Amino acid sequence: MPSFAPIPTVLRIDVEPDEHQPPVGERPWHGFLAMFDMVETLRRRLSDATGYAVRPTWLIRLDPDIERAFGRTDFPVHRHQDVFDRILKYADVLGIHVHALRWNAEKAVVFSDFADEVWPTRCLQVAASTFQSCFGVPPQVASYGGDFMSNSVLNAAVDVGIRADVTVAPGLPAKDHDPSFGAYSTAPSGNFLRCPRLPYYPSRMAFDAPATSAEDARPLLMVPLTSCDPRPLLKRWCRRLVRRQRPGYAPLNPWKVWPSPQRFWDLARRAADELRYLAFALRTGAPNTDMHRRVSELFDYLPRHPIAKRLRIVDPLSPEVESLAGPSRLPRRVFLDGNYSRCSDRGGDQG
Repeated sequence: MPSFAPIPTVLRIDVEPDEHQPPVGERPWHGFLAMFDMVETLRRRLSDATGYAVRPTWLIRLDPDIERAFGRTDFPVHRHQDVFDRILKYADVLGIHVHALRWNAEKAVVFSDFADEVWPTRCLQVAASTFQSCFGVPPQVASYGGDFMSNSVLNAAVDVGIRADVTVAPGLPAKDHDPSFGAYSTAPSGNFLRCPRLPYYPSRMAFDAPATSAEDARPLLMVPLTSCDPRPLLKRWCRRLVRRQRPGYAPLNPWKVWPSPQRFWDLARRAADELRYLAFALRTGAPNTDMHRRVSELFDYLPRHPIAKRLRIVDPLSPEVESLAGPSRLPRRVFLDGNYSRCSDRGGDQG
């Protein structure tokens, strides 16, 4: 029997340059502008369908590679302050999206330095400091690019005040190659095969294990991206593809190739009925790409699907999401007042 219960949904939007390896030079982030326009349309249509405000989570690239390519770590906020002013008026969630990208001068390429335990945490610290310079408060929500996560990065996130992380994709194994790594990586990405599919407070011993007690728990909520087993609903579309998939769960990524928007949202409804929540990640890539077109088609179709009336796009730290964290749930801490100030006209932490 179909459920009609509301579905708390986290829509993570990584605000990034148009290219994975941007060349040096100031220029607009056209993908971000196109994504903002898409969200504006979705916001209006979903609000009309549900009667609820739509609160996407915008996680901004403010790490050292942004300074390399664009001259300052706060470039996207400085260049597109008018768009961020509009985002702030909606009371959307703002936070940081971090990549451990580094410049290789000999090869003239950027690469992901996952093997250096210090560099990924340094990139996170720079991004958090820049965010505070821009908005007057520390970030509370983060995600790490390249599907990377480690215990040292999570410890650094706690130290800079992050209260929710929206990185892990349960069922995703470690990867050696990915366009988001730049030209290459020095070590594999994070291994998310064991990560819970519901929000959890991670153990102090391992980021992919829920805490067994309040004493064992890090004071940070992990909000996993939605994973499901798509094979039952996709077997008629492509039996050969389904046979190649490994058993178990896989991330339900909107930017992948799906047989149709309806089939994608059918899968999302099936996952939501099991998990009681959804979380998706998008990237603001160049608007003339197939990936952007696929995402636009999915979200253009969404208001016509029955799931639309049940979706409540909320803050990752909302009570609806936090309440799903299970027995390791910690006492709820007080939110900051959310009064972000305008970005100053100077650069952020240039370190």
